[in-house]
Order: sequence, then structure tokens, then C-alpha cells
Amino acid sequence: MSDIRMWDGGMGSGAVSSGQGSAAEIRGLNLVVDRPGGPVPVVSDVSLSIGRGEIVGLVGESGSGKTLTGLAMAGLLPTKIRRVSGDIEVAGRLVEGAAANIGRGSRRDGIAVVFQNPMTSLNPSMRVGAQVAEALRIHQPGLSRRAAALGAVELFERVEIPDASARAKQYPYEFSGGMRQRVMIAIALACNPAVLIADEPTTALDVTVQRGVMDLLQRLCTELDLGVLLVSHDLAVVSERCDRLMVMYSGEIVETGGVDEVLAVPLHPYVGRLLGCAPDRVASIDELRALPGRVPQPGEVEHGCKFAGRCDLRFDKCEADAPQLIEVLTGRSARCHLANSRAGLDLTFLESPILIGGNR
Repeated sequence: MSDIRMWDGGMGSGAVSSGQGSAAEIRGLNLVVDRPGGPVPVVSDVSLSIGRGEIVGLVGESGSGKTLTGLAMAGLLPTKIRRVSGDIEVAGRLVEGAAANIGRGSRRDGIAVVFQNPMTSLNPSMRVGAQVAEALRIHQPGLSRRAAALGAVELFERVEIPDASARAKQYPYEFSGGMRQRVMIAIALACNPAVLIADEPTTALDVTVQRGVMDLLQRLCTELDLGVLLVSHDLAVVSERCDRLMVMYSGEIVETGGVDEVLAVPLHPYVGRLLGCAPDRVASIDELRALPGRVPQPGEVEHGCKFAGRCDLRFDKCEADAPQLIEVLTGRSARCHLANSRAGLDLTFLESPILIGGNR
């Protein structure tokens, strides 16, 4: 786009260069919710990295903490949730003041977010082109209204909205769900992001439209050298689109690795159980196995493994000592006493149908 600046890595005066080449990185993120009895952890010691041109999946059941992790990264935490520790880097620059939330109305340069329901994110009383132009002018002070309007049309073309010039003059209610999500992606691109957080971006869409939106995100990731964090509960979408996978449970990362390896041979019983619940991961409907119980509430499990109460493989140590996330295989980490105790030794336990969800 000739009149519109694309991301140059600038973070303003509140950033310190660290010399890293990744799109974004979190180290040791800890979030708490303040309650009358004191702060209760909701996300514990989460670390992740997203490379340029890479899509990283962050999956888990509702209540696992995956959305809060993305919101913390973008500085958009709810008022009752606060970050007590954790470093955040964007495009190799360390964001100062990482232990504090960014205030209302402010922004974190280099990061854009696309949420699940675009209709609740778009202003129903503004033309969609004006909303994209507004985002451009916020992130590029001094840009003229005319240049911003032209830039909005160019962004509409980039996200494959047909007849972009005419459609920019329409209102959100005149767009389908898939087209509204493309508008949100255009607004995200107006922020010149190094990393895009896509939080369940296709959940409300039908399968055909879903594929089109994911094709677009994958293309933009490659063309713009974006890092993408795909927050999802849909293993099918994750398996098709992601390069690496991180699985969360009860506010903790329980397994990480290449998406193909994790889904083929999971190292954590929780991941195996998730696969057993996915219709496209089993040979027949009769093999589907529901995962009993629920994700523990914050502060509910004080000792041991948080998944122990739902795990068929638990033993005494699981309920007494909390396992650590350690590298079990090259590029593969798991938070499980069973996997950790066999690291580099005997991996025959991976043959368990409980661990691999009945699908090898």
C-alpha cells in the first residue's frame, strides 16, 4: 500500500530492544484474580514464542486460560485480572511495565487481535470503511482522512472483500458473518502488527466460510511474515493450520511440540483424552470417549497435578506433587510425572490407548 506504512518493529519510547528475532514471546506469565481472601492464580508460569511466518495453536477446554493468555499479551485483560509477573517481547523488543495492564483506550504496538464474534467488535453505527480508516489514523498519526480512506479500501482488497470501494461504504449489518470477520482482519492489519492473535476466529461460521477465513489468515501469515497465535478448541482446524501446538489446562501449559507430533503421539494424558473426544480422530463413533469431570476452578487444586482428578493413569505422586513442564523428547515438552519420569528412557507407555486417544 503506497500511502500506508507497514510494521517496522517500532514500539515507541516504552520499549527496550532485546535483539530477538521472533514475532512475539512471553516468559513466565502469571495472572491472578483478586478475591476477598486474597489473589488466586488463573494463569501460572506460561511461556511461549511465536516466530515470524508461523502459526502457533493454543488449545484447551473452556476455562483453561488460553484466552486470558492472549489478552494479557495484547494488554487487554479484564479489570479484575492482573498480571503479577512475566516479560513480553514483540518483534524483538521488550515491553516495559510488563507487570501492569495497559489502560482503557490505549494499545500495544505490534499486536492485533481478532475476536470470535465480529458483530460485537464492530460499531453498528459506522460504515465499515470508516472503522478501518479510523484504525489507520490511530496507528499512523498525521495520516490524512483521504489517505486513510484509500488505505481502508486497499486493506479490503487485501482481505479479499469483493467490490471493496463500494462495500467500504456499507454498515456491518449489510455483511455476512464471514465478511464481517474479514473486516476485523482488515482492522487488525491497520495496526501494522508483527503478531496477530486470532481468538476462535471461525467458531461462529459455517464450515465453508470457516475454511475461507483460515485460508486468508494463512496467506497473510506468509505474505506479511506475521506471527499468528491461533486460540482454539477445534483440533481439526489446529491440525490443518498450525506449525506448533501448545495445550493448556487449568491455567498451565501441559504439552508443547510440533502439531503433527503432538496429535499423533501425545505425551500428556489430557491431550490423549481430548483426541478421544474428537469425531475426526477416531475410526468410528463407537470409539468416542467423553472426558469426565470439568476443568478445576482457580484455586480449587492446591497440591499435585491439576489433571489428576480426571486422569485414569494417576498414581500417588500425582496427587501429592505438582509436575513441572520439562522437555521429554527433542522439541517436545510435557507436564506429567509419567512422561517426565521416562524422559530419554522407555517410551513404551506411549502405546496406551488412553494417551493416544485410540488413534495412532
